[in-house]
Order: sequence, then structure tokens, then C-alpha cells
Amino acid sequence: MTWGGRDLGARRRSRAIAAAPLLLAWLSGCAGPQAAAGAPEPRAIAPAAPPPAASAAPRPVSVVVERGVEYARAGGQPLLADVLRPDRPSAARLPAVVYLHGGSWRRGSREQGHEFLPQLVATGRYVGITIAYRFTPAFPWPAQLHDAAAAVRWARAAADRYGIDPERIAVWGESSGGQIASVLGVTGGDAAPEGDPPPAQGPGPATRPPSSRVQAVINFCGPTDMAAFFASASTPEAIAEMRGRLEPLFGGPVPERADLVRSASAIHHVDPQDPPFLLVHGTRDELVPFRLSAAMHGALLGADVPSVLVPVAAWGHGFRGAEIDRRVLAFLDRVLWRAPLAVSSEPVRAERTPD
Repeated sequence: MTWGGRDLGARRRSRAIAAAPLLLAWLSGCAGPQAAAGAPEPRAIAPAAPPPAASAAPRPVSVVVERGVEYARAGGQPLLADVLRPDRPSAARLPAVVYLHGGSWRRGSREQGHEFLPQLVATGRYVGITIAYRFTPAFPWPAQLHDAAAAVRWARAAADRYGIDPERIAVWGESSGGQIASVLGVTGGDAAPEGDPPPAQGPGPATRPPSSRVQAVINFCGPTDMAAFFASASTPEAIAEMRGRLEPLFGGPVPERADLVRSASAIHHVDPQDPPFLLVHGTRDELVPFRLSAAMHGALLGADVPSVLVPVAAWGHGFRGAEIDRRVLAFLDRVLWRAPLAVSSEPVRAERTPD
């Protein structure tokens, strides 16, 4: 089998097959000492605070919103975020979830994060951050990745101000935001994505920027293989729309930008050090095919990275639903709090399309 231009070999294939049940058991909360006997425990994030009780219902609290916080500057332009915090946090330091909106890399608003983050923050267990980032065509790739990385670095730098645990940060994106989130998840902390803009500087002497590495990734229907995404358009109308979407992102025809296209494809950067992933995707998505998330899920498991793929049954691009929200919360509690909760990969039904 070849993947990313490399022959992984029979040894890698057998290792991936053996590891997959253990990884799924870990995420489903079923892997106890006996289940893991004779095999190393899958990589996980150690919490800095006790996890919430598995049987306890979320404790509703009020959500405090601070809007228009500058997290970085790009070419003199401020990049803004909204920060959502519980008025009664469950611990002195909480995990943070950075949200990246969709919009084909050319439109959208950080307001879209207000559809998702309040229910997480209202548990008292999370701080939510929804960000604006630069759009095409004025700012081609990787400007969007740089902005997302800057937001994570800023969250770490502002940990004391907002009660954030800098060792527990997740990134969550939908559609184009999911693509950015996934690339950040598999490249965060690398030299290449750490370009401009720098994090907004606070008082005191300048220091080395914090890392942009994250501890969990959630991708709602975002493309993880940009070449395959481009090739998925099959009608003249779809091809024209795809070119209008991706040529501004890559600064020219996609076939002529192979290196840049690859850099924007999370599936080509997967390695065993990547954080756990939750991939949620409509099975009838006609814009971003479901098979792209299925391939990403397989690549993650093949690298021994915990991953859950949740199909949204008979649904297209973009979705909302109470059960989807519960899967997200279970995944974050499992990974960032190490709570003994199940993260089901059973298909889920959506209730509506995004507002």
C-alpha cells in the first residue's frame, strides 16, 4: 500500500490492523486493564485536573462572553476573537476549544461559533474561543493556517487571564474551518506553520511564542485531501464552482500548485504524535465527499492515532443536532478530562442544517 508517496509495507499494515481495535476501545471507554494486557496503552492526554464524574449530568452555568478580543495582527490588521467563559468554572484551569468557522475560505464570521460553543461552556468545564481569520483571494493559503496557529498560541499566552489550562487545547472547525483545524492538528508546533502573524504581545519583555500544538481535533465535514476534493467535482457547473473556490486559495490552478495543495491536505501529514480526532460527516455530502473523512480516519488509525468517525446518516453538507452535540461533548470529556465515557461511532441523525 502506498500513502503520501511512501510504501508503508506489510509490517505497518499488520501493526495498524492490530492497533485499530485497541484505539477504538480506548475511545469507547471499554479498554480496561485486561483488554489492554500485552499491548501498550494508546497515547492519551494526561489531565491537569480531576475529570468530571462520568454519571454526573452537566451543571448548567451562565456563559460570559467577551467580544472582539485581538488575538494577533496581520499586516497591521487586527484579528479578533470572542471568548466564552462559564461564570462558575468547575476548576481553576479549564480546557479551551478554539472554533474555526466555514465559508469556503472566502467568507463567514466568528459569530458561527456561537452556535456550538455555549453548550460546551455551560457545562462549566470549557472555555470557548471563536475566531476570525483572513480570507481569499486577498490572503491565499497558508494565511488561514497561520491565523489558526496564532489563535492557539494566544490562548496559551492568555491562560492566566481566562483560566485556561495551556496543556489542554482543542481545535474545532466546520467545512473549510474543519480543513484548517485538521491541518493545524497534524502540523501544530512544526516550523513551517509558525509564520506570521505573531501573537499579540502583552506587557513585559518579548518571549518565544508558545506552541500551536493542540491536544484534540474536531472536524465537521472539512476536506482532508485537497487534491481528491478538487477531483471530486464531476459536472461542468461543479467544476467551475470548485475552481472558483480553490484557485483563490492556492493562488492559481490547482494542478500547478501540487506542493501547496499537499501542504493543505491533513492526510499527508499524519504521524503517531498527532492528537485524537473526531470526524463527523454527512453520508450524502455532495460538496465534500464522505469518503475523504473515511480515508482520514483510516490514515489516523494506521498511525496509531485515536480517531472516531461519526457518519451523519442520509445527510448532506452541514448539520446540527442534539445527539451530535452529545458526541462532541463526550469526545472532549474523554480526551481532555480523561473521563470514562463512551464515544460512539454509530451513525447519527441530524435535526437541521446550519442557520
